Amino acid sequence: MTKRYEEFDSLRGLAALIVLIGHYMMVFPAYESYNYELNSPFIVYMIKETPLRLFLSSGNESVILFFLLSGFVLYLSINNTKFHYSTYIIKRICRIYIPYLVAIIISILAKVLLSHNNMPFISNWFSKSWTTSETPTLLLQHLFFIGQYNTDSYNNVIWSLVHEMRISILFPLLIFLFIRKKFRYSLVCFIILSVCSTILLYLFGSSVKITSNLLSFHYITIFLMGSLLAKYRHVLINCTLKMKKTIKILLLAIAITCFMYEGIVGEIDFLNNYIFRDYVVSGGVCILMILSLASLTLSTFLRSKALTFLGKISFSLYLYHLISLFSFMYLFYDKLPTIFILILSFFFSFLLSFLAYLFVEKPCINLGRYLTRYGKIIVNVTDTIEYPIQKGKIR
Repeated sequence: MTKRYEEFDSLRGLAALIVLIGHYMMVFPAYESYNYELNSPFIVYMIKETPLRLFLSSGNESVILFFLLSGFVLYLSINNTKFHYSTYIIKRICRIYIPYLVAIIISILAKVLLSHNNMPFISNWFSKSWTTSETPTLLLQHLFFIGQYNTDSYNNVIWSLVHEMRISILFPLLIFLFIRKKFRYSLVCFIILSVCSTILLYLFGSSVKITSNLLSFHYITIFLMGSLLAKYRHVLINCTLKMKKTIKILLLAIAITCFMYEGIVGEIDFLNNYIFRDYVVSGGVCILMILSLASLTLSTFLRSKALTFLGKISFSLYLYHLISLFSFMYLFYDKLPTIFILILSFFFSFLLSFLAYLFVEKPCINLGRYLTRYGKIIVNVTDTIEYPIQKGKIR
């Protein structure tokens, strides 16, 4: 019988919370337009340039964590002798697309009912959302994940789900071609793909339509990193278990430093290239994932009830927090101070996410299981993650 890595659920929950906080901070123009050379307010400097960045300004880094975790989980579900693509794709649609569809419909309805033209300027980021006129084409693009469209129109976070679904469709083929080989072959293939995606982005990155597809190519390499981590997880965990506590602490410090890389080299344009930054962040996340399983202290922390609950609702929190934010801003901006609006929206985001988890996510997961069983195409492949370390063996 297999068990879930609850630590990874908690990491996903923390990442979703960081994304939420980062978006709430984007309401403030001083935060959104921060530049070290512009003498921004000291509090903004503290958030952007100090360890506070880890919790208040690491939204993009958190998405990289999502992609790595997806690569890890998908490898374990695909790397099975009885793997069936039909079972896999039905479960992915039920797990990602249907909850997305419900969320985007709610977002569209909230935008139509609550947004208005006399909203004063808040920040450029805020002004990009819920201001686009509805057209049949735009609605169809959002409902069916088709075409190159403005993913900021209703719910800014869906850009990552577009890449997630694209990559999920192709990922089994990539696993069989690249990851099921020897490590040396897999590593060479990963390097080639990374170099090719980087070159293509530099050559054609100025075109919006082309860039979206090339970014999927780039993020495939992040997924593959997660898959390689899953494939060699036993070796990596066992090696880490044998390390002294001081070495583990040093590795954790390195992981956190990599995660905050953008803030550390923010003023050095060459080093802060987003492609290179993604790989640095990915390296840090890989270290963190292994440590979360091989360190008793970190594992116990991540298995706490509060964090496991956060992990359960993480996908819904990711999908619904902006709906809550935009709705509350339009409803109360001229009635309450902004900070009070954000506090109210923060708590409502958790309530909305919990309800969505109960009445959308869980039924969709069960639907995927039912459809694959009913169609007699289910095999011994589950969405759970194998737990390779026996109880009492984590140090």
